[in-house]
Amino acid sequence: MLQIRILIQAVADYTHSQVNIIGVSMGSPIARKAILGGICVDTGEQVGPPMTGLIDTFVGVAGANFGSFLCVLPFGSCNANNGMSCGSRFLADVNAAVRYEGSKIFTIYSQNDDKVGFIACGRKASEITGQNQAFEQAGMNHDQVIFNTIQLQYNLVTHGHA
Repeated sequence: MLQIRILIQAVADYTHSQVNIIGVSMGSPIARKAILGGICVDTGEQVGPPMTGLIDTFVGVAGANFGSFLCVLPFGSCNANNGMSCGSRFLADVNAAVRYEGSKIFTIYSQNDDKVGFIACGRKASEITGQNQAFEQAGMNHDQVIFNTIQLQYNLVTHGHA
């Protein structure tokens, strides 16, 4: 978490501008926690204040923002503390606050996602509460959402729209 925060701060300092972030798969909620700051659920360490002011556009691509439908049993990367189980303490933490990810928030996902899934615990797994816009991709699996939407991702971070 701290490494991501240091990178965000370094890029903002170097460019003298806000940063655009693309969070992919499990990296989406992890990047969101780096921006949110606060207490780390697994170590109890204070990672710092929110970095919202440094972020222009946040794009979550096939993100496990509300968990993964594969996380039926809470162990490993699906554990109930810092895992992608929809009821984990980590996901509860990153989803407790709204619109801290940046000035503009977008998500890209598919109903056919074979890793995160479409629905986890009754919610669209990849959406972010308060997002500006969601882009649902028809018929794409997880990897296709990541790799076949590069132009859309570029347009969102460069122009702020599709």
